[in-house]
Amino acid sequence: MGHLIVISPGSDSAAAESSFQRALQAMRSIANRMADTTVQNEWCLAASAARQSGPACTIASDAKTGSWLAVVGTCFHRSGYGDPESLLSQYLSAGVEELAQSLEGFFTLAIGDGITKEILLITDVIGSCHFYVRSLPGGTALSSSSQVLAALGPVTLDPVACQEFLGMGIIYEERTLHKEVRKLPPATVLRFRNGAEMSRLTYWDPRSLRPGSIADDDAVDGTWQTLVSAASKIGRRYEPVVCDLTGGYDSRAMVAGFLGAGIRPVTVVSGNESSADVVVSRGLAERLGLSHLHMMRREALSLEALQASVRLTDGEYDAVEYARTAAIHRELSQKFEISVNGSFGEVARAYWWELLVPHTGACRPLDSHKVAAGRYAWNSSDDLFQPQFRMNLIDHMVGVVGRSTAGLASFPNTFQMDVAYLRMRMQRWQGRIASSTDKVWPCISPFMFRSVLETMLQAGIAIRRRSLLVRRMLAKYQPAMADYPLEHGYPPMPATLRSLPRFWPLIGYYGDRVARKLKSRWTTAKAPSPSESAPFSLWQFEGIRELLDLKSMRSLSALEPTAVATFLKASQQPNFARETEWNRLLTLELSLAFKSSLERDVVNT
Repeated sequence: MGHLIVISPGSDSAAAESSFQRALQAMRSIANRMADTTVQNEWCLAASAARQSGPACTIASDAKTGSWLAVVGTCFHRSGYGDPESLLSQYLSAGVEELAQSLEGFFTLAIGDGITKEILLITDVIGSCHFYVRSLPGGTALSSSSQVLAALGPVTLDPVACQEFLGMGIIYEERTLHKEVRKLPPATVLRFRNGAEMSRLTYWDPRSLRPGSIADDDAVDGTWQTLVSAASKIGRRYEPVVCDLTGGYDSRAMVAGFLGAGIRPVTVVSGNESSADVVVSRGLAERLGLSHLHMMRREALSLEALQASVRLTDGEYDAVEYARTAAIHRELSQKFEISVNGSFGEVARAYWWELLVPHTGACRPLDSHKVAAGRYAWNSSDDLFQPQFRMNLIDHMVGVVGRSTAGLASFPNTFQMDVAYLRMRMQRWQGRIASSTDKVWPCISPFMFRSVLETMLQAGIAIRRRSLLVRRMLAKYQPAMADYPLEHGYPPMPATLRSLPRFWPLIGYYGDRVARKLKSRWTTAKAPSPSESAPFSLWQFEGIRELLDLKSMRSLSALEPTAVATFLKASQQPNFARETEWNRLLTLELSLAFKSSLERDVVNT
């Protein structure tokens, strides 16, 4: 399902019922449809609504015990099934801890136990499927939408979250745009009863893994076997499947897994006709005999498209960017049952390990400052905030990195980098995109299955450097894919004396990367031409001008009016170089305006 609201009532049952009715109206406004199923009794209130594309989503129930179970996202039991009825049966027979250990994929499970009168939630191992909590006078409310929870009572902007969003495009840790609404943690079983949280149990801890414990050959075979198994589970449950296929490693390895499972998916790529991704993916699909689609991002920017984008993203992702992505997913959802991508595949390829040189693999604390400055806080919008809220984003992100890797100082710094990458970028950035897309239709990556992740994380350092794990896997199990060039012109096969001439494009590739990095240090970013600029095109709409009128802007409780006025004036001039920040500020205002409309809806209800 795409939408779920659950309330654990406290002693004031009337207040809980009132909050539930408000939440139903808010969910209806976001989902643009009535609730498919509701559960209402003295110890729990719950309602579900389907995705934009797909059948109604019911909450599974057990008449004997009065228990129920709902799934948000795309969840698989290790046995292969993932339907709510089977998962509820597993819970009733084995208990929540055994169930949690058996799950893979992208999900949040909500369970109502009719015997103990408890509400339990299980989040996926990375926390990619975003789910939120808020305390209310009538109890505790939980939802797949932070916007629904924000509409249930007074809220205040979280200035830390706002600065993260304007400066980096993503909100981290448990934060949302509002202080009163918090994101649930990953790999956790949470229990609620009588309107309060009773306990939290972490069921998966990376400290239980042994990095480097899987020998190179075993890592190649193990990654392949778990990847094929994950693809097989996806293909058995959903048909037809459409898979991303670009010019890089990860989508290629993902499609290879489906072919290994005997499934021939349709592949898809988006972008300009002449882009390397499009050219390479088309040629590779033709070589493999796969049906292939090329999608152009045709969504015209409009106030209506941006508002729809905000409803999907909770206002926590660039509405301008996601509006075009959502349009592609809506079109694909009319022909296919699930969208599959290669996210998390970069874990196999030692992503961001270059920041560890010259101490790669040393058992020493991760250099949080280097990670924060090199991969996160490279931009800052602190000049737009009131002085009391301004913070140094690098210093702030040093703390976030440190908290993400707490307790791992004795592990190799490569493993600490992996965990930071998963807990920060993949949980909040990839998870935000996936959670938004899940409201349109199902989406998944086989690389995020626990079995695949654990194999990649425990492979040795040498086999993961220079993408060798993926290259050897493709060469052994899908040689036709290993032989076909990547977007940079060289093939994803292990280099040998015989194949060495095919790797000459690497010289140009790395030379170009060095040149761009050096150039960026001495030159400012080139501003987009007016015809390509989102501010230039969107300022033409009266609704946008009203939204960004300084007299009515809702974000000024945290932002400095004079600085914002200067920023907005500059955005209407040629050569404006802060378009990305403008898009995010617009997104923030769209989100706050939508929250106000939700509040009016629920009050009228």
